[in-house]
Amino acid sequence: MAPQHFAIGRTAGLRVAVVLASWDRFEPMPGVYDEKYIETLAAEKEQLRKLGYKLQVDFGVQYPPAWVYELPQGRYRDQFADVFISKQPGENMPNVVFNAEIRKHIAAYIGAVFARLGNDWDFVRLGCSRYGELNYPQNRYNGHDNCYWAFDDIAQGKAPGLPEGVAPCPVPGWLPGGPSAKHADAKRFIEWYLDCLKNYQEWQIATVRRSYAGDVCMLYGSWGLRPGWLDTAINGDIAGGASCERNGELQQGFDWARMIGSVTDPRVIVYCTWVDGTIRNRDIADDDSADPSRWSPVHWQASLARANPFHLRVWGENTGHNNDEAMRITFERIKRFDLMGVMWAFDPELFADPNPEGYATFADYSECIRVDSGSPHPEHPYAR
Repeated sequence: MAPQHFAIGRTAGLRVAVVLASWDRFEPMPGVYDEKYIETLAAEKEQLRKLGYKLQVDFGVQYPPAWVYELPQGRYRDQFADVFISKQPGENMPNVVFNAEIRKHIAAYIGAVFARLGNDWDFVRLGCSRYGELNYPQNRYNGHDNCYWAFDDIAQGKAPGLPEGVAPCPVPGWLPGGPSAKHADAKRFIEWYLDCLKNYQEWQIATVRRSYAGDVCMLYGSWGLRPGWLDTAINGDIAGGASCERNGELQQGFDWARMIGSVTDPRVIVYCTWVDGTIRNRDIADDDSADPSRWSPVHWQASLARANPFHLRVWGENTGHNNDEAMRITFERIKRFDLMGVMWAFDPELFADPNPEGYATFADYSECIRVDSGSPHPEHPYAR
């Protein structure tokens, strides 16, 4: 949120604000911190706190400094021998799942953020991959459309450097879609692939717990694998023909039943980044259906949160570029699925003037907050 909107946001009923750090600006060289940038973040935190906001910190690991990519095996590699590189901000992630050295630097950076900016945050955002969410890179890359990102030398067991708890590929050299008697190799590969991402989730929580004992928001995006979909892909030897492969859910690791079901920390909040999901495609989503594969993303994630032994709380945000109808439906889902609240993306759209794209406005947002003011939860939205 732009500083000029801090005060008006509070007046409208916004209660939670994000302080977004950016790793590349915070630590431009290994162990070297930009003090002026840190002072800017500290001042923003202080200003928001004085206005009465609860504060959520985003470490901005999705904006890594250039030197990280120079580390050995610093980038993901797929089965086509392509190294993942993107010019899109927030998308150009290094090899955080399989490279222990990169995780060591992330841990040091997170520790530095707490040391310099304090640990008195109300919430911490995790996911720490593409766009700040929990994932692998996209399934389509460099002309290929079934990319799995576990073929660097460390992941394949050709070089040392795996993080603790991560084993090398159990079928080294096997390629998705290759021969797999009774689909055994396909199953071993994909279970390992998804469990490695789960390890990264667990590592993030453990790393933050060294400095912070409060609420943690784990960001989950997209539709997510639904019951039976993984088995269908395995029966096709994960060759790319299953629907969950064609739309990238499997290659990107969106197995939310696995991730949410494994959480053992009761202060982890399931944070859906697609609360507005499928509003434009009502023929796809049906929250009244008995079939979980038809549910909207937030409905699916909320059901998994309730099924977790700790009955995890649920929060979330929209995807951006939404109109007033999408905003109203998003707020309806807050109540229907018992969300703590919603964060609205993005501030430039919310305050756009002129507004040729027809984005939901700040006036729309204020009215939705007013109507929703009877929510039993204390947290309310903030426009980023």
